[in-house]
Amino acid sequence: MFGFSRTDYQMIYNFFKINLKDRYLASTLGVIWAVLNPIIMLGIFTFVFGFMYKVRLPGASTTLTYVIWLISGYGPWLAMSEGLVNAANAVTSNSGLVKNMAFKTEMLPISAVLLSIVPLFISFCFLIVIMLFSGDIPTWHVLFLIPVVAIMYLFMFGLGFFLSASTVFLRDLAIVLPNILMIILFISPIFYTLEAMPKPIQLLSTLNPFYILTESFRQPLVYHAIPLELVLRLGYVLILALTLYIFGLYRFRQIKGYFSSFL
Repeated sequence: MFGFSRTDYQMIYNFFKINLKDRYLASTLGVIWAVLNPIIMLGIFTFVFGFMYKVRLPGASTTLTYVIWLISGYGPWLAMSEGLVNAANAVTSNSGLVKNMAFKTEMLPISAVLLSIVPLFISFCFLIVIMLFSGDIPTWHVLFLIPVVAIMYLFMFGLGFFLSASTVFLRDLAIVLPNILMIILFISPIFYTLEAMPKPIQLLSTLNPFYILTESFRQPLVYHAIPLELVLRLGYVLILALTLYIFGLYRFRQIKGYFSSFL
């Protein structure tokens, strides 16, 4: 399936575990930091916007409504940005394996992207706790998140193939990528409502896959709705994700024979 066998999936899972442990290898708390980091970040957002600035959405009665709205979009964004940054460094950070072992190197960006499951899961659990505290009980609409998450990761896998392969030949890409993602964050209606953005950005947002994916989390979680327009836009992201995945995997396999010469 998707160009991999059952054995490959087992190896991807093993790479996932190794990468997760290696990231926090020298720390005292180890992989516990994988849970603490997103909790600390989300806690800061909740305190600043919910208790200090007391930001409210139009028509909302409490500040927690804005916190729920913010985290429901920022949580997926946090996962996407971490997944793409991890993917960009997937091959170069495992240069020893690539040069000395015979295996499908395209498994590296996939396992790197999968590391973002941790902040996504923590964000979702944090959000559910706040929703229950505010009396906003999740409805059956949350089931819509199952295909949304699948499409989001297919999209990241596709981009991950291009990023990981390109970074082998252009190391600067891994350095500039966080800045590019920061720009995308602030020109996408993730911290702000779509109506608060300038008209040109509002129009571009209809084609912005990052915004569409975050909005696909917000609508079922915050508004308890699945608009038809959103489903159609998600269909567009699915086509884009499949295209990126197919051509990204094809291109990766075309040029991976040159990796050893540049690592």
